[in-house]
Amino acid sequence: MLFSPPMKRLFSFLFLFAILLPLSGLAQSTLDLQASTRKVLGSGHLSILRDPGAQLTPDAALASDRWQAIPAALSAGYTKDTIWLRVTVERQADAPEDWFVRFSNALLDDVRLYRPNGAHGWDEQHAGEDVGRASWPLDTRNVVLPINMESTGPEVWLMRLQSKNAMSTNVEVWSRVAFGDSSRREYLFYGLYFGCFALLIVLHVFFWRMTHEKQSGLYLLYVMMNIMTELMTVALPQQLFDLPVTISDPLLGLSMCASLAVGVQFSLQQLELPPIWPRFSRFVLYGARAVALVSALLILSGRFSSGVILMQQVAMSLIVVFVSIALWLMVHGHKPARFFLLVFGIFYAGAIVSYLRNMAVVPTNFGTDHAIAIGALLHMILMSLRLNLRYDGLRRDKENAQAETVRVVRQLNESLEDQVAKRTAALQQEIAQRVQLEQELRQALEVERRIKSEQQDFVAMVSHEFRTPLAIINTTAQQIAKNLDAARERTLTRCQNLRDAARRMAALVDEYLTTDRMNASATAFRPTVCDSQQLLEATLAEWPEERIKLTAQALPSSFFCDRGLLQVALRNLLANADRHSTMGRAIHVSAVGDEGGALHIAVSNHGEPIPEEEVARLFQKYFRGHAAQHQPGAGLGLYLVKRITEMHGGSVHLENNIAAKIVTFSLRLPNTGTA
Repeated sequence: MLFSPPMKRLFSFLFLFAILLPLSGLAQSTLDLQASTRKVLGSGHLSILRDPGAQLTPDAALASDRWQAIPAALSAGYTKDTIWLRVTVERQADAPEDWFVRFSNALLDDVRLYRPNGAHGWDEQHAGEDVGRASWPLDTRNVVLPINMESTGPEVWLMRLQSKNAMSTNVEVWSRVAFGDSSRREYLFYGLYFGCFALLIVLHVFFWRMTHEKQSGLYLLYVMMNIMTELMTVALPQQLFDLPVTISDPLLGLSMCASLAVGVQFSLQQLELPPIWPRFSRFVLYGARAVALVSALLILSGRFSSGVILMQQVAMSLIVVFVSIALWLMVHGHKPARFFLLVFGIFYAGAIVSYLRNMAVVPTNFGTDHAIAIGALLHMILMSLRLNLRYDGLRRDKENAQAETVRVVRQLNESLEDQVAKRTAALQQEIAQRVQLEQELRQALEVERRIKSEQQDFVAMVSHEFRTPLAIINTTAQQIAKNLDAARERTLTRCQNLRDAARRMAALVDEYLTTDRMNASATAFRPTVCDSQQLLEATLAEWPEERIKLTAQALPSSFFCDRGLLQVALRNLLANADRHSTMGRAIHVSAVGDEGGALHIAVSNHGEPIPEEEVARLFQKYFRGHAAQHQPGAGLGLYLVKRITEMHGGSVHLENNIAAKIVTFSLRLPNTGTA
């Protein structure tokens, strides 16, 4: 006996179940909406009416005697007919009034829902790819129509559908709360789903750029084409970018054609057919490319269904060919065939189920709607693992060969390494000595350059600043010698000129000696406790009262500083402000003590702003700006201010207000201790 009696009974039961299952939905019933209803499917409640030429009105369609009950969801394949669906819906008294009707196919071109309005007419809701998503009632991926049911009696709904794509869809009625929850879960699912694909693409981009392997690049293109097709199929780009159907349908068709051409080439490589049957492989590859090109031309010419059907029929035929060849090769011990049947078999199974659903051979449900997506995801993951394992194997073989080569080379190099190491150590020591010597020479050269520069500046200063008072002294002495009997007033004036010239030379010598003393001896800085108020008043007393305007606030009575040096700094700031201040304008001095005991002193004068190119060199030794060239000075004043401020641990900076023509030098002097 071929089968035992229990097995015969089991097969008889399955055969009877397969016959009766399609008939179980023929007895149409009312779609009942209750308070506990979250989602109800139209499967088992729908009737279908074909309308060639789209001639029927809702009244004519309802009165037609050609309605046929369908046991499950709509699956009419590629058809040019307009499809009418009919369903009777009844809301129970305790059920909510707001509901949503959702069509599972995201690529329906024209969807119209008709409900009786109680005045012998129909209320129409219209959506679909031809309408444009901006006019849809809800911004959703699929067509979703909001329904408000005020009455509780039975109500007949008519749905009119048209599409260039496969006419397969389920009709779902959702409560408001359940639809919101489902939408969030759906977008989370698609986010994770396409996130996995995006991760695969990113990883393989790096993998391809790292290995430069042709097969990795082809697989990357293969994955991208499949993702593009899947994205367009579920209509996510259409929703996100509001793509019109004139763009979305050609993009979908072209991505499917490109997937066919790339997929065939990739499948041939994974099955490793070109080395075995090169002519057959070229025939299949070029044939698939020709079909993909013809299908693309049909799609671009407006015959979308013809192009897609041609492409899908050739793809299904090639699947049968590839699976048959893989089985034959596996029997004959071809190792890649086993992997091909496992990894590509999953994807092919999903593609076949999706194709049979589009051609109305199998019913539309969750499994058939998502078969290609699930199969593609598993296929891509397994394929990625395969490529990684293959690359690891090639890498290990390469590493073993390299290790053997390295071992041989290492033996040859060991005898040289000792000599190289000794010579390298000697060279490194010599280089280090030369580097150190070079650094010392550079430092000495820099010091010499600085000293030479200071000497040149000093000689220039002496030749300029000393020459003028010496000339005055010489000229005045000659005048006195020639006119010994001159009037007393004239003689006194000439003596005053001698004293002014001598005082100017003495001031220049004092400034230079003060600078030299600070640079040559660390004992030049002798801080003690002093009264900051008295120090300021004593310094400002040397100037006419109307020339200086003092503003003082919260000055510390016990300030730790070198009184003499600080007075030198303040005198230099005041002298600098006096030389460059506008005639008739007072010099403003602001002195403020902060909470930490620090002293802030600002000296401001009205005058021409300091040019930007001179600001960086303003505090350099012997530097004199353009405005000071025709005035007496040694170029040490601001240098001394900076040195004295730094010796006190403080800072000085310039505020050059060009708009207001105000120049301000600010000192910050911390109170560093007590006596």
